[in-house]
Amino acid sequence: MMGYSFVSNTLISWICVSCISSTLTLIWLHYGKKRTKNFTKVLFYDPTIKSTNCNCQYSFNIDCLSPNCSSVKTKEIILCLRKAKKSMDICVFAISNKSIANEIVAAHKQGISIRIIVSNCILVKSNEIKMFMKNGIKLKYQENYSNSYMHNKFAIIDSTWLIHGSMNWTHQATYGNWENVIITDLPSLIIPFSIGFEKIWQRNIFIP
Repeated sequence: MMGYSFVSNTLISWICVSCISSTLTLIWLHYGKKRTKNFTKVLFYDPTIKSTNCNCQYSFNIDCLSPNCSSVKTKEIILCLRKAKKSMDICVFAISNKSIANEIVAAHKQGISIRIIVSNCILVKSNEIKMFMKNGIKLKYQENYSNSYMHNKFAIIDSTWLIHGSMNWTHQATYGNWENVIITDLPSLIIPFSIGFEKIWQRNIFIP
């Protein structure tokens, strides 16, 4: 009987140890192991849905509270730009949206390294482009555009965030076009876009 009791007590002890070990493992997996959750947001601009409670199209107000206002979506782009601690690499066909342009200049004044590539189109002489040049922001465009345009629309923030979609960063695109924008921190997308930006940067010239 004593032998049987000894075996039973030993078995119970091992079961208790196993349960405690399993519990601690589950706790570590839940709280202690570092888990990465990626973020992706999709924005759709629809000019047929009009906001009745704002006048942002003319005031450039990005703090509008109307859910149908395009400025609410544009603010998401601006908030992503504000995440920059080191760099912004921007490659878009055209830039003439005042709110976005002001945010880029503000980041430059804070010491953020900024490189911008635009297309050599009519908007290359926009007030926003002139503002970038006046503030000493590195700005390039294609020298030869007779056969094709640099038609990309993306930006990389700190090699950590990607803004990409159909939309040029213009007033017309913001308030008058059907557009889409994706904001994401997925490395599988950011890495190839970063490589692509460097290739485009090398193949273009600084705006004189």
